[in-house]
Amino acid sequence: MMVPEGILLLLFVILSSSFGSLEVQIKVPEKTETNEEGSSVTIPCAYLKKEDNFTLLWFKDPDFDEDSKTFNGTIVYSNRKERPQSPDYFNTSEYITNLTPTAKENDWIQCDLRITDLRKTDSGNYSFRFIGSEQNRYMSKAMTLIVTDNPCKVQVEPSKLKNPLKESEQFTVNCSTFGSCLKYPEWLIHTSDQKEEWLSSSLNDVIIENEEEEGRKVTKLKLNVKWKDDKRILSCRPAQAQDSFQIRNITLSVEYAPRETTVNVSSENVKEGDSVTLSCDSRGRPDVTFSWFKNEKLEKSQQTSDLKLNNVKPEDSGKYYCEAKNNYGAMTSSIIIIDVKYGPKGVIVEQTVSDEDLKEGDKRILKCSVQESNPQVKKFEWYNNDKMLQQTSDTLTISNVIAGDGGSYYCQADNGIKKEKSNAIPVSVKCNLVAEGKTEVTCIVGIPKI
Repeated sequence: MMVPEGILLLLFVILSSSFGSLEVQIKVPEKTETNEEGSSVTIPCAYLKKEDNFTLLWFKDPDFDEDSKTFNGTIVYSNRKERPQSPDYFNTSEYITNLTPTAKENDWIQCDLRITDLRKTDSGNYSFRFIGSEQNRYMSKAMTLIVTDNPCKVQVEPSKLKNPLKESEQFTVNCSTFGSCLKYPEWLIHTSDQKEEWLSSSLNDVIIENEEEEGRKVTKLKLNVKWKDDKRILSCRPAQAQDSFQIRNITLSVEYAPRETTVNVSSENVKEGDSVTLSCDSRGRPDVTFSWFKNEKLEKSQQTSDLKLNNVKPEDSGKYYCEAKNNYGAMTSSIIIIDVKYGPKGVIVEQTVSDEDLKEGDKRILKCSVQESNPQVKKFEWYNNDKMLQQTSDTLTISNVIAGDGGSYYCQADNGIKKEKSNAIPVSVKCNLVAEGKTEVTCIVGIPKI
């Protein structure tokens, strides 16, 4: 029987408007995959990007509605609020894509769908839908998923862990599977050499027991809780299972007194005027509070771990340590020393002989004294009338004074942190000159005053 050409054309138009172009726009493998309960599956997918504003949907068992011209079914993934994801897949589905803002038209974009912790109700036909403008609407072929019974699917009890545990308390947790499973579940344990191993028997401080309870195979894990077990993840899996999504985890919460309390400083080289931060780090549950001590005296108590010293002064130098404290006890850190470096202070020039007694040919000694400095002054500079002299010690010695040695003298002390200038002292020299019958005149900077 021949179909009229007009009917064929009409069918083509309907198919084009419902499923998009007959050219391949979406790649989803048309096959059947079988997985066990509790495992995971990733359905590969790629679509041809046609425009920037589009709706992306993953359907389970889609059905086309002729009246509304839309697909209905269980929505496993959606990028549109108006077509929301089914609550059944809130925690088990993941959309995987490599779409970036730089993707261009006609680029192939990844659109994989991953479903974890598979249930038998997840069995069905999965298709990907791209909805853009009127001419860019496509539906992929379907991949069929069959979820079978898994006699070795594990369950951890208690599913809600007693929180929190206390240090030294004994804790027991069960991991069970169906009695029809041939092997008992395995727990992931840290061995003595800190390697992770899946075990079904006891090891060191961890006791593992296998029992049959109410038709289920149960692997019990018992341990005496230590403070280092806080935030430890205990993992159980079906024996020798390689699918990581079949693993079930619980996280321990342990209360304990502060441990590993340490202190550090933001800078080892602290100079006057700097800002420096002391940080205290300590582990403890419940959360610890911090107290800061300077030279054995309480400086500050606070919730936060940092002690900030702004615009430090020499008096901020001292021995600092912190104390971490909670309901279970306290622990102090080691001592850290803050030594504030600063430039010379109280720099003055002292003279050993008064100007009244200084004559040409005499010895002149000036002393540059520093009241305090940290570190000690390493270098002295001497100036006469702002001209630097050659001597660099704290003492300036002029062995044979001449008239030109007169003037204004000062020193400058340098300790590597800062240079500090002293006061200036005037020096006059009595000259042995004959002028207008006098045998002695006073010379200042080489110019005789009669």
